[in-house]
Amino acid sequence: MSEPSKWRTRSSRVLVEDRWITVRADDCVRADGVEISPYYILEFPDWAHVVALTDDDHVVMTRQYRQGAQIVSREIVAGCVDPDDASPQAAGARELLEETGYRARSFRHVGTLFADPARQTNRIFVILAEGAWRERAPQPDITEEIAVDRVPLQQARQLAETGGIGHAAQIASFFVALAARGR
Repeated sequence: MSEPSKWRTRSSRVLVEDRWITVRADDCVRADGVEISPYYILEFPDWAHVVALTDDDHVVMTRQYRQGAQIVSREIVAGCVDPDDASPQAAGARELLEETGYRARSFRHVGTLFADPARQTNRIFVILAEGAWRERAPQPDITEEIAVDRVPLQQARQLAETGGIGHAAQIASFFVALAARGR
């Protein structure tokens, strides 16, 4: 079998565009001439997933309502990388402070993932934040109602392994960060 080839995009039209998402329909042709039309693409801003660890081996986690699944979801800290963020680490630091009121001694980019490379354009920057401490009360944005928890690392790992964390990309980010930390 030969190596898959990049598709050629004959045309592209935007169907929905706002500050959170752009939905476009691409008319594509594979290298072997097969036409795929329309092929829907979701454009999102890049995301930062922050695995924030305290010096006493707790993970700073959140619980918040998620309208798509209509559940209260246990998660690591996450948010969009804004155009004015200096780096994914800066975005992670901003999100950690906004959502939880925590800061950290260090922020390290330890991996880059894609949520759904078949249909989504955005990258997920995995940020390992170590030496986290609570500085102030959280200041979430209007779309967020967040409860903050300090979860022992082993318990957080068990949650990720047994369905207590349901966000697949965040589970991947969690384990990428733990591997980078050497555990």
